[in-house]
Amino acid sequence: MTNPTNDPQPWTTRSTRTAFRNRWLAVEIDDVELPTGATYEYTRILPSAPGVAVIGFDTAGRVLLEREYRHGVGEVVWQLPGGLADSDEDLRAAGLRELREETGHAPATVGDETVRYLGRVWDNPGFGPTTSHVYAAWGLIPISDTRRDPSEFVTLHWVTPEWLKEAVRQGDIRDRVVIAAVGWLLLNGWM
Repeated sequence: MTNPTNDPQPWTTRSTRTAFRNRWLAVEIDDVELPTGATYEYTRILPSAPGVAVIGFDTAGRVLLEREYRHGVGEVVWQLPGGLADSDEDLRAAGLRELREETGHAPATVGDETVRYLGRVWDNPGFGPTTSHVYAAWGLIPISDTRRDPSEFVTLHWVTPEWLKEAVRQGDIRDRVVIAAVGWLLLNGWM
């Protein structure tokens, strides 16, 4: 695909300062010059690492989803197993690690046919460059106990692909990673 010739012009960053930083993210404030010459203060959220997530299927074709309370939205949400990659960790390995830690499941065999990269989504490009890399894994089996972070209170749910598609269609699932995974799977004929 090509970019239209009449695309908006990028802004020019004149200076950046860090307003906050913890182990999860940093908040930076950019002083920018707009294409009109006006100046503007823009707040960005920078992740500590890229996100990874896995939509997993068992041998019966069911999909493994999680339910977790997310304080940022004040709701229990449907989501995929996932988290942040460790420094210099292979993204596929990070996704499979998160799947194993959060659910105790993994593909019976790991290869190009059983674990596929679906794509990458911007978490919210208006806030910063945070992205999530999404994988699909087939043939999940239970292999271990879960090893969740102390703040993760998660329940696991096996659902049919039909249920998942309808939950996305009806707006019961609003998580961008789940919705993107369903879209990529449908576009590739894998769901």
